[in-house]
Amino acid sequence: MRIVNTLGAVVLVMALGSMSGCGQISLGTTVNKWLGLQSDTELDLGSDAPSSLAGQAQARMEADDYKGAATLWQQLKDQYPYSRFAVLAELKLGDALYLQEKYVEALAAYEDFERLHPDNEAVPYSIYQQGMCHYMRMQGIDRDQTPTIQTIQTLARLVEMYPSSQYAAMGQARIAEAQNNLAGHEFYVGEFYYKRQDYEAAINRFMGLLQYYPDSGYHQRALNYIADYKQLVADGKVTPGENQRDDMFDSPFLQDFDPSGTGSGNGPMI
Repeated sequence: MRIVNTLGAVVLVMALGSMSGCGQISLGTTVNKWLGLQSDTELDLGSDAPSSLAGQAQARMEADDYKGAATLWQQLKDQYPYSRFAVLAELKLGDALYLQEKYVEALAAYEDFERLHPDNEAVPYSIYQQGMCHYMRMQGIDRDQTPTIQTIQTLARLVEMYPSSQYAAMGQARIAEAQNNLAGHEFYVGEFYYKRQDYEAAINRFMGLLQYYPDSGYHQRALNYIADYKQLVADGKVTPGENQRDDMFDSPFLQDFDPSGTGSGNGPMI
């Protein structure tokens, strides 16, 4: 999470540097207030209120007071919507929420920023952070993989739209991690079916794993199960296409997913 705060600081510097005429932000008043010399209600922001609020909010971020920072970014965004600092506040609000581990709320903030400012230079960062909001909600291989899928889809969009961005390279690494999680899920479900002697369903899972995630850490283990199944067939213990499970057993894994993101519906079942 510290990486995100650093990246956010870079975005702040870039944004402030491009805002000519806004003046230098002074953090002196903020420091005084933190020392108890002034309260929020007593603080006189004067004629340069948006700049002052931005400085206070960023200082809170640097002090790891993300809740306080979020309040100030929201205040800046609401009270001075036409200020040049309002755009910065929209983005940094997402960061402050993210660093509080409020990933659903942070996702909404980053999505709003991209929607409202599609041509802003910080859009690649906002998309990367959207992906990270999904990534941080990923669960184990035996759990629902919706956040994993959303991680891949969001970061794949980032890579496609901004391939030369520094965030695209970072997104590729997260995509690889998410794909390995999906591979683990496929193996988990395939093994589950295999132990239930639902061999056809299991082999479909293992074959899908080899097709879509050939470089995962589950590759050899899937091959081992396939080889074991072929041996059962060769020994006459199993008839190809015939399952030994109870016909009343229903799979809890019902949703189609195409890992390529094309929506073809040909991918393994999740």
